[in-house]
Amino acid sequence: MTMPSYDAHGPGRGEDDPAAQRRAAQLDELGEELVAGQTWRQKEIADRIYQELKAGAHVDDIKPLISQLRRTTIEDARDRSTDRRGRR
Repeated sequence: MTMPSYDAHGPGRGEDDPAAQRRAAQLDELGEELVAGQTWRQKEIADRIYQELKAGAHVDDIKPLISQLRRTTIEDARDRSTDRRGRR
């Protein structure tokens, strides 16, 4: 009996599973799109989150940064939807 493959993303992401390969490719593409659309403020906060996690912080330790990133993303999206004259 063959056991499903597991990695950091859970079961079924093995190289032999076409559905898992498609999901992985879609997640990678989504990640690239999200990073490409970040503003400089979002990139700064995301970098701080990355550095904290790399240094050994746990998710609970960086919840304030995650909340700040969420607020900044909403504010930046709102700013993008309003032109320079203040109209939508």
